Amino acid sequence: MAKAIMVQGTMSNSGKSFVTAGLCRVFKQDGYKVAPFKSQNMALNSFITREGLEIGRAQAMQAEAAMVEPTHWMNPILLKPTSNMGSQVIVNGEVYDNLSAQEYYEMKDSLAPEVEKAFRHLADENDIIVIEGAGSPAEINLAENDIVNMGMAKIADAPVILVADIDRGGVFASAYGTIRLLPQEDQDRFCGILINKFRGDVEILKPGLAMLEELTDKPVLGVIPMEKIDIDDEDSLSDRLNQKTFSEGIDVAVIRLPHISNFTDFSVFELIDGVSLRYVTDKRELGDPDLILLPGTKNTMADMEWLIESGLEGKLIRASAATRIIGICGGFQLLGKELHDPDGVEHGGHMRGLGLLDISTVFQGGKTRTRIHGTIREDQNLYGLANRDLEGYEIHMGRTENLGNAVPMIDLSDGRCDAYMTRDGRIWGSYLHGIFDNEDLVFGLVHTIMKEKGIDPGDHHLSVAEYKEIQYNKLADLIRNHVDMDKIYQILFGSEQKSGRAAADGQEKVRCGGMTDDRSGRGCVHIYCGDGKGKTTCSMGLTLRAAGSGKKVLLYQFLKDNSSSERNILDHLPNVTVIPGAEMEKFTFQMTGEELYELREANDLMLKRIVSQAADYDMVVLDESVYAMDKDLLSEDKVLDFLKNRPASLEVVLTGRNPSDKLKEQADYISEIRKVKHPFDEGLSSRLGVEF
Repeated sequence: MAKAIMVQGTMSNSGKSFVTAGLCRVFKQDGYKVAPFKSQNMALNSFITREGLEIGRAQAMQAEAAMVEPTHWMNPILLKPTSNMGSQVIVNGEVYDNLSAQEYYEMKDSLAPEVEKAFRHLADENDIIVIEGAGSPAEINLAENDIVNMGMAKIADAPVILVADIDRGGVFASAYGTIRLLPQEDQDRFCGILINKFRGDVEILKPGLAMLEELTDKPVLGVIPMEKIDIDDEDSLSDRLNQKTFSEGIDVAVIRLPHISNFTDFSVFELIDGVSLRYVTDKRELGDPDLILLPGTKNTMADMEWLIESGLEGKLIRASAATRIIGICGGFQLLGKELHDPDGVEHGGHMRGLGLLDISTVFQGGKTRTRIHGTIREDQNLYGLANRDLEGYEIHMGRTENLGNAVPMIDLSDGRCDAYMTRDGRIWGSYLHGIFDNEDLVFGLVHTIMKEKGIDPGDHHLSVAEYKEIQYNKLADLIRNHVDMDKIYQILFGSEQKSGRAAADGQEKVRCGGMTDDRSGRGCVHIYCGDGKGKTTCSMGLTLRAAGSGKKVLLYQFLKDNSSSERNILDHLPNVTVIPGAEMEKFTFQMTGEELYELREANDLMLKRIVSQAADYDMVVLDESVYAMDKDLLSEDKVLDFLKNRPASLEVVLTGRNPSDKLKEQADYISEIRKVKHPFDEGLSSRLGVEF
């Protein structure tokens, strides 16, 4: 069974999801198989797993941080509010019922077996489970039959970290009050307190921390500073939704509907230079944007009523004459002429839509939940992307039909047509959440608008996946630097366990293929060099062999970005931690002297980071480090010092051309790969999956 640790908060938005994700990434980096878990989540941001089951978006984000595939086991109960008094209840990824708050409260105890089953399933497959609570455990009116805070901690027999948000003020009172309001048996589960979102000099805070420890008899495990780390947020509490001003470039306005859902569909626009994303709640705020986005909603018809009452309906219709408007899921439905709900699935009755697309939507029982691929139709060639493949996921309960004049836009892999647009392509809608994570599409749209405004779009490049990895690793660094991870490992595994040592089984030796690996033995230095193809290939093979034997491998590629094909599998291998490389916008021969100096400084800084983590691994692979040293883009003296003073059992692998004599002296293995024949000499260019 996995070890479990739980993260609870003094209030909503104290940072539980943030800390949970950070711990997941730290544990993963340290070689553990880890999974997030939240027994009950109330959220309108949701995600569809590969099995077509629905979970909270936060748990999908935490699974990304843990580098595992999201599953419905991670969030057995999801509540999606449909009104102030009721929610759609989703159990094990499927719609259970629409219930009022009172109805759910009266029956939720019957769902405890489902919660326990999901947790046990994850516990059987992982080393560590990081459990997130909900709201605050001190909501004493809800303590009876609790299955999400202390009730869940009891099911998992998990120690609890309490996260307190200092940015809102009253941090000492909220932390002390949360603990002391609970029965003694629940107080005893708290293993420590984390102060989150701190600004200023921590020395000034220390006297208060000492008093808090004395009053609660709980250690303060860390003070996490306020730092901008961009990971998916929880619904209405997200700070993203408070962005209301336009700065420069392209002005993108998102209509903040009362029942807004999956607003993370639009987060990608915040990453593009020259694009300003803001949220609009009032007709006076709309202004004259270049692009209007209508997000998903859990109650399309109620939000259509809000658009009419707020005056935004008229503003949107007038804006449509000159402004591009795009709707996703519920926003797509709002763009149509008709909304029908004969069975009261969402709202009941019949209503007009915005009338900007010639489509009609009928709400009906049975939710469409699927991850799916599609292709932009050849006859439309939207943004010059004819026949371009797209992917996303659907979560909706409506069926939308063309009334005659809407233009089909995307053909789905199951034969359905997903999206429709106007004949000029300026207004369109789709059911696909995540459609803007398809980089060609989002850049095609943005560059088209830039050209219309006379703005040079430049040569922008963006990888959403790489950007997320950078953010998760920044989060892990933040946790490591400001949280007592040694103490957390001791809480999980006992007093002998130290941060970064994946020894959950307590074994010093591993049997593999009839041979014994003595982890206390000598580690060796390997160099793969020469002018032939295969140096990196050999180091990747050795990485695979080491990981397969249970060894933990830390890998970094100098002078390379994150685009080589081996990264597509290495990032998901158990026991392998890959530090993302810096973006290489130029070849080194194209760089100025100043740029080369900055690259050397960045490489030396990365080496320092690797050295600081090396003791937590069995093998460190420094791909292209030899070539970087040869070109004076990495300090050889620093590498030699690392090799001489590394832990005795650490295996180190270096690759690249032209190793120096000093470097060769430190090596135990030197394998020279020499070119005899290469198709480059005959003009054959690099091939995906062979050269890169």
